Amino acid sequence: ILLFYQHTLSAQIVNIEERRITGTNDSTYWYGSLRLGANVSKVKDKIFQFNSTGHLQYKRGKTLTLLLLDGKFLQAGNTDFNQSAFAHLRFNYKLTEILVAETYAQLQYNKLLLIELRALTGIGLRFQMLKSKDGQQRIYSGLSYLYEHNQFLEGVPDQSLHRLSSYISFTFRPWEGVKLVNTTYYQPSISRFANYRMATEWRLDTPLGKKLTFFTEFTVSTDQSLPVEAPTSVYAWLNGLAFKF
Repeated sequence: ILLFYQHTLSAQIVNIEERRITGTNDSTYWYGSLRLGANVSKVKDKIFQFNSTGHLQYKRGKTLTLLLLDGKFLQAGNTDFNQSAFAHLRFNYKLTEILVAETYAQLQYNKLLLIELRALTGIGLRFQMLKSKDGQQRIYSGLSYLYEHNQFLEGVPDQSLHRLSSYISFTFRPWEGVKLVNTTYYQPSISRFANYRMATEWRLDTPLGKKLTFFTEFTVSTDQSLPVEAPTSVYAWLNGLAFKF
């Protein structure tokens, strides 16, 4: 268990590609982590922040099961700046070397976006479009059908939708130590394409020496299915340094 401060975006599309654990071996099947963080401070108003993430993965043979849990709370004075949570369960079955069948279910809550409950379930395929011999360059894409039910705060009527969910994800390492990663999702309603969700996440790692790396992350998300009072688009930009022992 680690105490930490974690930067996140209150987006409604969960980037599963960045949560998969790679490099597994044949003798260990279970992988996971639990991170908890809390912070309280006061100058004029009291600021309270709590973050939690859980990640559990079981991989054996052609199957992979993934469970993700996440909770965020940030309050300054009497104002909530973040209050959200989600749980995501996914099962993958490897059909061929480049094709994987997957099914998933997800629950979400986000007070600032007026989402009391978003429940969805889906089924689809994941394709390996490119993988270099050394595994350093990769491109994946996916397409699935999902059913979604939304319950909103502040008296907005419930909403049920059928959506297509597509994504493309790549990892490029053009030079030694440099890594560029991107994942982009697009989820339109089948009956009305103007009702869509889209999110893209970029990360660039650049070495500053043998042990020090500068990283920058940018994420932007748009959701056209939210109530009028909720923000349609949100974004975040994070820069930092990572030190390897």
